[in-house]
Amino acid sequence: MTFHKCLPFFLISGMTFLLGSCAGDKTNANGNAAGAPLGENGAVNTAGFLQTDYQPLAKWLDERFEVDYKHMTPQLIFDQVPLNDIFYETKNLPTSAPPFNFASKAVSRRELLKRIADHWNLKMSLSADASGTPTAVKVEG
Repeated sequence: MTFHKCLPFFLISGMTFLLGSCAGDKTNANGNAAGAPLGENGAVNTAGFLQTDYQPLAKWLDERFEVDYKHMTPQLIFDQVPLNDIFYETKNLPTSAPPFNFASKAVSRRELLKRIADHWNLKMSLSADASGTPTAVKVEG
């Protein structure tokens, strides 16, 4: 076979390789399965997530922290700083779930909880007392 006859084969093979590498995979920079839709600068879309009119809780949820979580399980994550300041009502947490790995220099608790919820497919909502004051975050697997 001459070079001129092989040229189309090499061109098609090269294009297939290049285009295939552009597709990427559905994992984030930490190797976790992509979950929450990301906005600008990698921020998680938290619109409507754990919304409350109770200002002390809203302020607490939106305060920013530096975190570096490695190999976290659903059973351990809610005992970690900065999430461990409030009460969680957990139910049916996954037992053999993939670990949660995440690091950020400035993440809010709301964004962090949203990432956790999306990573393990958890449902999170606020539990309130008779007066409507939030008392806990309900977490269901």
